[in-house]
Amino acid sequence: MQPPFLVIGNHAHTMDSFIVSSASPVHIRWVAGAYLFKLFGLRPMLERWIGAISKQQGRSDLFTIRAIGDALKQGDIVGLFPEGTRTWDGEPVGFDQAIAKLVRIFKVPVVVFHLEGFYGLKPRWADKKRKGKVYLRVFPPIMPDSIGEMSVQELHERLLADTGFSYRTWQEKNQLPYVSKKAAEGVEQVLYLCPQCKQASTIVSKGITITCTHCHYSASLDPYDKLLTTQGTHHFDDIAYWHAWERQYIATPDASSLGFPPDRGVLLQTGDEQKLITLERRFTLQMEQAGMRIKSNAGKDLFLAFENIQSMIINAKNTVELYHDNTLYRIRIFKRGCILKYVEMYQAKRKSIEGDQA
Repeated sequence: MQPPFLVIGNHAHTMDSFIVSSASPVHIRWVAGAYLFKLFGLRPMLERWIGAISKQQGRSDLFTIRAIGDALKQGDIVGLFPEGTRTWDGEPVGFDQAIAKLVRIFKVPVVVFHLEGFYGLKPRWADKKRKGKVYLRVFPPIMPDSIGEMSVQELHERLLADTGFSYRTWQEKNQLPYVSKKAAEGVEQVLYLCPQCKQASTIVSKGITITCTHCHYSASLDPYDKLLTTQGTHHFDDIAYWHAWERQYIATPDASSLGFPPDRGVLLQTGDEQKLITLERRFTLQMEQAGMRIKSNAGKDLFLAFENIQSMIINAKNTVELYHDNTLYRIRIFKRGCILKYVEMYQAKRKSIEGDQA
């Protein structure tokens, strides 16, 4: 098939775009997070060598849409991850109808791929890589004629189904081991609530063991990413089921009693589309019911109310990037801290606010 066309797929690993490109006989221009273009020395490489297209994650970006359109008109191949972020638990993240609308506008073929086993090789939360096999599966293209025959909703459902790779379903079918003596280490980055005692930020990991420091509930993780409860009565089959329960729980009235201890912050920045300015390197970040509070060692106090946050996403190195009253902030916490809980609490609060306004 001749270019131009779009290349889309699931997102599980930091090196996904490089892995796909290394297996591709043609050059792919990847859509990359805007924060990468702000890192010292990286912007020239992304723009001149790779030809990457900047995308401000979590926000509508007309510049990105125009840049993709221009690249396709020039006969280029553009690659993107419609989910916009790497999976935390191996299950599909999903995306809204905006992607389907773009695909209809561009009127080019769409090639879908699956990165299979990459979550098992190194989950987003994991400290260490495991030993195991991975696969890149490419599917027949969706041609413009077929795209034109579908409504936006039908196309959206088709793209969700085609790109929505489930590691759990794939693993149940293939039963491939991913081996490491430290397979569970780092899981507290995604598991922030104990299912037994309902305490927040009490989960710790060592080796293949996951433990609650409050009630001593514990489970072990096997090479197939299945959980075995070793102490306590509550049981989840895998990390994804545990994580799904967390997201559901923080959206209930019971979550109002949760008390989150402060996390140690290591980098606080603000900035614009071109550069970042460092404000603090020593501070605490704490979840409150109405927002997030930052307290510096020098005594400065900054409160970011959920209702005034326009967008919030997680990018590299345990960092959350958000717009509060249209001001950009990047907040990084220590390596084993859970930045995910802030985003999922924000999403739950925003959903509640939108429901009240409906």
